Amino acid sequence: MTSQSTTRTSGASADWMDRENNSDRMFRPDAPRVSPDRDVQLMKLRREQMERRLEALRASGRVPRIALYARTVNGQIPDRSLAATREFAERMEWQVGREQTFTDCLSLTTPEDRHGWLQIKQRVKSGFIDGVVAVTRAAISRQLDGYETELTWFTMHGGFVALVLAENVVTQ
Repeated sequence: MTSQSTTRTSGASADWMDRENNSDRMFRPDAPRVSPDRDVQLMKLRREQMERRLEALRASGRVPRIALYARTVNGQIPDRSLAATREFAERMEWQVGREQTFTDCLSLTTPEDRHGWLQIKQRVKSGFIDGVVAVTRAAISRQLDGYETELTWFTMHGGFVALVLAENVVTQ
């Protein structure tokens, strides 16, 4: 497992690299480029969004209120996944309210078809919770575009997504 670090790199060190890369692209347009890993890009987006929201909550003196989310297989309760999300939330010192644990069947692929996921989004939208913890990105969406759509929705509604295992971690 990797930890979800909340430290940021300094803006100054990233700035010179960005300028150098932009110059390189402009003066050497035919040079081969390595495209960034989409999982890593989405991890950065999620972490930045989470950090902004957590900072706002700290500034207001509030402990983040979160829901736990996992997917079921063959109707079995995902005890290990829910335990991992609960341990993560406790380690982060976040508040998990009663009846804030949600599950959906793994066979329901689109978020619009998942009752538990829709309940979480409704609670974020109405301000009852601040975010959600899932074990992996795949619990939210196996498709990168779908995952990005969900991250955008949480950003637009003042919520955040936390993962026990970061997007760039390959599970066995």
